[in-house]
Amino acid sequence: MWTPEQIEAIPQRLLEWYKGNARPMPWHGNADPYHLLVAATMLQQTQVETVLPYLQRFLQRFPTISDLAQADEEEVLRYWAGLGYYTRARNLHRAAQQILRRHNGSVPCRADALSRLPGVGEYTAGAVVSIACGKPEPALDSNSYRILARLLAFEGDILLTSSRRLLGEACRQILPEHAPGEFNQALMDLGALVCTARAPRCLICPLAGECRAFQQGRQNELPVRPPRRATEKVHDVCVVIEHRHRWLMVKRMDGQLWRGLWEFPRVRVMEGETLEQAAQRAANMVGVQLDGWEPAATVRHGLMHYSVTLHALRTRLHEQPPPAGEAIRWVTAQEAKRLPLPSPMRRLLNKL
Repeated sequence: MWTPEQIEAIPQRLLEWYKGNARPMPWHGNADPYHLLVAATMLQQTQVETVLPYLQRFLQRFPTISDLAQADEEEVLRYWAGLGYYTRARNLHRAAQQILRRHNGSVPCRADALSRLPGVGEYTAGAVVSIACGKPEPALDSNSYRILARLLAFEGDILLTSSRRLLGEACRQILPEHAPGEFNQALMDLGALVCTARAPRCLICPLAGECRAFQQGRQNELPVRPPRRATEKVHDVCVVIEHRHRWLMVKRMDGQLWRGLWEFPRVRVMEGETLEQAAQRAANMVGVQLDGWEPAATVRHGLMHYSVTLHALRTRLHEQPPPAGEAIRWVTAQEAKRLPLPSPMRRLLNKL
């Protein structure tokens, strides 16, 4: 797949570029395997700029594997809240517990051992063992796959597992044993700063001379992008039930997306249903009969292939309130802010 000249030139030129252009990262100069495990987990499907403040706050609260493993899930989710994809947080928590139990609290520096932990895939395992342990293992994110596809003028859909396997093998052929961590980070940084998804800056790219897509004038066509799925617009309603200056909040006990997080009782508006009818369904979930309500706020947010408009209706409860329990709490505004909340709920809370 590569010429002998490319095998020598690509890592050399990339690492030289990286010396003067690396993005400042908190793990530079202190590549602790646990810190890398947390960072790589957060960086799954999330941009670096978004992750960094969450990473700092998370590691301040859970500075060691033991701290994370011994925390309860709700607290872990609270320090993750706002970052999204909460299954990552639950998997990271479970992984920490397994590391404490099976590896004496030390993150293993082997890709095969890491890959057996919950939520740890090839990218996360590769990042930990290459950056923190100095072992020659690819760590490919979307930036890296894009660069490899352009270098090789690769025609396949890089979201397919078969394509990623081929590009991963191609990466192994040019991965330098003396600097695997720097090489992996350099690929990611080059993709973020120069070889971007749109309007790549080929004239300043250190790899332009080795790039088949650039030589063929196809850098804007590659990699192949599958057609985007149409965004479905939906409406949700939540009820803000107030009693003696406290709000009723419920814990999501099902689903993968927000399970374990707290929110106001919430339902999706069905076809032909009014907001008031949906609000009553939401109130019925906690045994409350609405007796008058007022619009409180509207929040819009994107969710996978959905565009959600969340309507909040507010009411005051004068009858005997539902009792608190494992999945129901009456909280003040300040107490609500300390709960793990989905980002749209946190934004709604700020408006209230």
